[in-house]
Parts: sequence; structure tokens; C-alpha cells
Amino acid sequence: MNPSGFAVAIDGPVGVGKSTVAQQLASNLHMTYIDTGAMYRAVALFNLRQGTDRHDATAIAASLPHIEIALTPAGAVLLNGEDVSHEIRNQLLAEYTSTIAAYAPVREKLTQQQKHLAANAHVVMDGRDIASYVLPWAQVKIYLDADVKIRAQRRYDELQAKGQPADFARVWEETLIRDERDKNRAHAPLVRTQDAIYIDTSNMSPGEMLEAITCHVKNKLVRKDG
Repeated sequence: MNPSGFAVAIDGPVGVGKSTVAQQLASNLHMTYIDTGAMYRAVALFNLRQGTDRHDATAIAASLPHIEIALTPAGAVLLNGEDVSHEIRNQLLAEYTSTIAAYAPVREKLTQQQKHLAANAHVVMDGRDIASYVLPWAQVKIYLDADVKIRAQRRYDELQAKGQPADFARVWEETLIRDERDKNRAHAPLVRTQDAIYIDTSNMSPGEMLEAITCHVKNKLVRKDG
């Protein structure tokens, strides 16, 4: 593949604020936001509906030919033509998604689709392996990080704001588990690439995060156009 688009790759652990800032960045710069997390959640939802055990990697892999995922310009997530944008945000799906996202067949299927979506467009894509594996050619690579306690608090506050039941101790424990799983999985683990710009967001507001990333992106765009 010889991509002709412009890509911003934003990686980082769970709860660091990637999706929020990536979506706003794409909107402000009139780029396309590709929600990779939603794609993994859609695969999880399909299998959860089928009653598939999330630890049965063989069954999960066998389901993939029956799954078609599309992202609309308006931001909707379609699973085999059905709008599941709201259903995939249920907290009950999070642990299922985290487990199946580590399976190589799942990552390969979605990675190829993500590469295709970004090949000839101006995109902002966030996830765990975007700069290292999905879009290693991205012109801007950002690695967001934050103290684990702060990330757990952000996730807890998010769930509370959505009216979903949450226990801080459990959210903190789940954050630690997700970190361990993401950083140590065999296929495309979470890593900070050498050419990624590191931003510690522990003491930053969403607005400050957005401003910092926007500055880096605009500098690259100016060089590209110049």
C-alpha cells in the first residue's frame, strides 16, 4: 500500500482521553475520525449476542467472516448494516472487548480495514497500536499518557456522567488489568514508537490536550503544503 493521505496516529493506555481529543481534533481540522475502539466493540457485540465465550479464541476467529463493520461520516457504527452506536458503549461490553481485542485474527481483520480507510484520506485515528502497526507511515504520531490513578478517576467520572453504576476501586483494578493486557499481548502490543511525541496529560484539561496536539499537527501540515 502506498498511502497518499495525511494521518494523525494517537496511541496511549485506557482512560487517557484519546478518543475525546481525537474526535475534537478531527472536527476542528476537517479530517475524518476513525474510531478503532468502536470497531473492536462491534466485533465483541456480535459475539456476545451469539453467546460466544470471550475466552474461546477459535470461536471468535470463526465469527469474523460473518461480521461487516462500517463507520458513517456522521459517526455512526454499523454492524452488518445495523446502527449499534449506542449499544456498543455499554460498560458491560468493555471487558469482553478487551479480551477479544488481543486475538491476532481480530486485530488483523480490523487493521486491514483501518489501513484501507486511511490510505487516501486525511484521518485522525486513535488506539493502542496505530503508530506502531496500523499506520506506521503517519505524519504525526502522538503518545498520550497519564498516572494510572488519574486515568481510573477519569473513567469513573465518565461512567458516573453517563448514569452507569461504577465503583472506583473496581475501575482502578480494571485499568491496571487493561494496561497489563495491552502492553504484554503477543500481537501488536501497546508501545510508544521512537518518533512519537510523548504528552503526559495527568495535569492537563481536555482543552489543553487538544491545543498541544493541534500545534504539532498544524506544524506538519504547513511543512507538507509548503
